[in-house]
Amino acid sequence: MPPRRSTRAASVKPQPAKPEVKKSAVKAPARARTATKRPAPVEDESRTPSPTPPTKRRRAGSRAAASRVEPPEPKAKPAPKKPIEKKKVEKIEKEQKPYFNPLPTPPEHLRPAPQLFAWGAGNFGQFGMGENSLGELEKPQRNKLVEQKMQEGVYGEEGAGLEAVAAGGMYSLFVDEKGTIWSCGTNDDAALGRITSNVPNPDKEGEFLDIDTLTSQPFPLQSLVDQNFRAVRIAAGDSISAAISSQGDLQVWGSFRGVEGLLGFSSGQKHQFLPVPILDLPSKPGDAEKFTAVAAGNNHLVVLTTHGHVYTWGAGEQGQLGRKVLERRKIHGTTPEKIVLGGRSHKAVVIGAGNYTSFAVDEKGDRSPTPEKKVIGLSKKELGGDETVVQITGGEHHTLFLTSTGKVYACGRSNGGQVGIDEDDPAVKDREFPDMLEKPTLVTFPDKDDPIVHISVGIHNNLAVTQGGALYTWGTGPQSELGAGDETELRTPKMIVRKDGGSWAATAGSCGGQHTLALLRKKT
Repeated sequence: MPPRRSTRAASVKPQPAKPEVKKSAVKAPARARTATKRPAPVEDESRTPSPTPPTKRRRAGSRAAASRVEPPEPKAKPAPKKPIEKKKVEKIEKEQKPYFNPLPTPPEHLRPAPQLFAWGAGNFGQFGMGENSLGELEKPQRNKLVEQKMQEGVYGEEGAGLEAVAAGGMYSLFVDEKGTIWSCGTNDDAALGRITSNVPNPDKEGEFLDIDTLTSQPFPLQSLVDQNFRAVRIAAGDSISAAISSQGDLQVWGSFRGVEGLLGFSSGQKHQFLPVPILDLPSKPGDAEKFTAVAAGNNHLVVLTTHGHVYTWGAGEQGQLGRKVLERRKIHGTTPEKIVLGGRSHKAVVIGAGNYTSFAVDEKGDRSPTPEKKVIGLSKKELGGDETVVQITGGEHHTLFLTSTGKVYACGRSNGGQVGIDEDDPAVKDREFPDMLEKPTLVTFPDKDDPIVHISVGIHNNLAVTQGGALYTWGTGPQSELGAGDETELRTPKMIVRKDGGSWAATAGSCGGQHTLALLRKKT
């Protein structure tokens, strides 16, 4: 790079130049390398005088100023320094915006607390009454093991009981007032969520606990207890189970079965014996998506999120997943995927499932089964504008719908009393198929002034609980699933637990593959 040229102008006008002396003609004398002091140079007048450099500015506090001697001024006493406080940098977390669907919350704890009753077939320990109670119960019978634990305060404070029950294929799940999940019944396909074989006996070294005891009595899912998982929602299929906590977290365990046999829990895994989280939802500051509801068919699951999204997974051979699953890649159905309801803007508020069906209700009050179609006659507009469907559950070939006003509608196969509608009812007289009810039809109950608040469906049997505490059953129950003594078929709803009189009032119930569970509260 060429050297920069000075732009400073000369302060003195230069004199006319003298004849130039060639530098090559005069040799400069060699400089002696001595220690003598060099004489001051004599200015050559013949040379053009150099311009006078401008006077340099002195900084304040320069040496010249410092050379002046002035009397010292008295030093002021410095003010005490205040300690510098370090500001705490706090991580500001965005407040969670309101959910479209609220997180699940535990029910009110009643006193006296509800007790567990069971009937039907208990040959695999699904009653939870112990290895000496594996037979068939024609009528509701109280679980004394659970009653004893209530008295001991195992489920919470003294007298605390169960909040929820779910009857699976040949097993049962319970939730107590602490939010702990208990299970009993067959565990061949990991439905119980805990290990029941080769469990060491803590009291006797080298021995193992009896597998019959571990399956015929309720035991807690300790892995969830260790995680402080406070269960609120539970669902039980044939061998697949799921639970949602009060924080909106989902845990799943068990296995799925297809038409040709065991399908597995997921790709590369046949059984999942302990609960695991299976689906990671999108999450960003102030907008974390959580789970709020879960429903189980025989071998598939349906979940609803706080943002109104629906996910399904499991066996999809009957179209129950709402998406196409290739025959040669059935295992791909065990991966959860989001289902679009009509349009991407539609959000679900209610979900339900039958053995081989799935349902969702959107914010407009329209219902869609899978494959996605609207259910005739049960939209908000068709129900009058204010009434909506709040619960959907189905069996092998029939479905029940519960509305916000306590009415029950039924459709599907009716050759064994599944729909609960009498043959003389005008609504079914002119139907095209004698053993099939194509459109949802209103089910009539003996007490029209006592609205239904809860429904459950087994394979071919049904259960309904009223606001006043009555419990009805109907349908077909060859193994005493109806709880009606020796009656194995009821064409219309029959009252098993009375609203008026009697000692017990029903609060909830669940129909399984061969057994039925109910929570009954002692009347005071």
